[in-house]
Amino acid sequence: MRKTFTAGFFGVTLLSLSAFGQEGSSPIGFGVKGGVPLNDAFVVRQQNPVDYIADTHRYTFGPYVEVRLPAGFGVELDALYQTYEYQQVVPSPIRDRNSHAWEFPLVVKKRFLPGPVKPYIEAGAAFSHLNFADFAELHDRNTWGFVVGGGVDLKVGPLHFTPEVRYTGWTSRHFDSPGTLLQSNRNVAAVMLGIGF
Repeated sequence: MRKTFTAGFFGVTLLSLSAFGQEGSSPIGFGVKGGVPLNDAFVVRQQNPVDYIADTHRYTFGPYVEVRLPAGFGVELDALYQTYEYQQVVPSPIRDRNSHAWEFPLVVKKRFLPGPVKPYIEAGAAFSHLNFADFAELHDRNTWGFVVGGGVDLKVGPLHFTPEVRYTGWTSRHFDSPGTLLQSNRNVAAVMLGIGF
């Protein structure tokens, strides 16, 4: 009896997942995603002499997984890695500060049009965790934000190519130095490209 119930449960689950697939696509998608920020990671307000020099690392990358739902909807979770670097010039000596953050955007996507080329829009929330020592510039190690974006899902054989533009607005700053001479940017725009199955 138990074996019959278990087999029936898995059979119904598989049929449900098959029904969720979109025009031959798997109901579960996964791959990698990379991006290039369009604006600087830091806002630097200079005084005389210069207090800070910031370097924006123009990349972010990581894996993603997506559940594809009926009617063109989907839910995607990313794990994106990004690094930060700045130097404090005054007081001397110069001090280098390097850190990295993991960002976890969770978005709901809506695809349009039939066929292999599907424009889409997306919106959701994101969580960011910063790995950084307790220096004076550290303001908030963890922060939340909202995400909006849009792009195109191009299906070529089993592969999905998803170029998109994405905006993230953070509720608080990772960095905020005394006197607000160095602050992390709360408004971040990026061009992203996902490649997956």
